Amino acid sequence: MLSDSQLNSLKWSIRKPHVNSTCIGCSACTAISGDVFEFDDDGLSCVKPLSTYENRDVDDSIAACPVNAISWQEADETGKYLHGITEHVDV
Repeated sequence: MLSDSQLNSLKWSIRKPHVNSTCIGCSACTAISGDVFEFDDDGLSCVKPLSTYENRDVDDSIAACPVNAISWQEADETGKYLHGITEHVDV
């Protein structure tokens, strides 16, 4: 059984794609899910801020990534990754 604090933390948890440090900027994810991924100033993929990432071909982008740089991670209601995770840092 989950505690009240665990239930409360799950209440605002959403799935958000995460791009880690192995990204090589190949553009597979942006070609498949351009509504979710874009390139930053360094030419690496990053996740656009959206209210939901469900039903947006993210799983196809994950499968197409040649270096396995994309995964699903938990985020809060503002889109900030939970557990200290940040973009382009390995989980």
